[in-house]
Amino acid sequence: MNNLKNLSKLALVALALIIAMGSCSQGTKKQSKKEDKVSPAKPGQHVEIRYIDEDSVLKNYNLAKDFQEMETRLNNEMEQASKKHEDQINDFMQKALKSAEDKYNATQGQVQLEPVNFNGQTVPLLPADAQKYKQMMDNAQSELTKIQQNSANQLQMSNKQLSDSVDNFLRDFSRQNNYDVILKKGATFYINPSLDVTDKVIEGLNKRYTKVAKK
Repeated sequence: MNNLKNLSKLALVALALIIAMGSCSQGTKKQSKKEDKVSPAKPGQHVEIRYIDEDSVLKNYNLAKDFQEMETRLNNEMEQASKKHEDQINDFMQKALKSAEDKYNATQGQVQLEPVNFNGQTVPLLPADAQKYKQMMDNAQSELTKIQQNSANQLQMSNKQLSDSVDNFLRDFSRQNNYDVILKKGATFYINPSLDVTDKVIEGLNKRYTKVAKK
């Protein structure tokens, strides 16, 4: 069952990477061409600058919390599917190995057996059982791959929705408060704490967000 375990682990790692990469992309994606054109600042012109702690926003924004719950659910689905196939294959192999042993003893070794790889070891099975074992492994890997791809697609769409939601809010928030620049705390060496608007942004995001009830 090493193949199934490895596939499941890779899938979980891939899901985690998608979330991490998606969060990073929020700060690097290009601004929309539809944004209002702003005249460049003149020499000596005062520029209003604020900053947010992005980690705190993603931790406390209710939409982000919902997506974190979804990520946990998808991970659990992958683990449950992997465990289901592992149990089914283990049960089958116990019977198949016993059947091969009984047949071998009953015929004093005059029986055709086919070697297969099971848990990192080569074991003999009756040809029919060997074929069924290979089919069960193929079906398990196929289903786990589909779950992984579906999970990856959901997380990518969720990340885009989260990124768009924060970006759109910050644009409106900046216009309403006449801010020229909103920086990410992690992208600065030092910035005066008095310029922190993280709590206001979190409050505004959650006030704007309406959770869609599950059907």
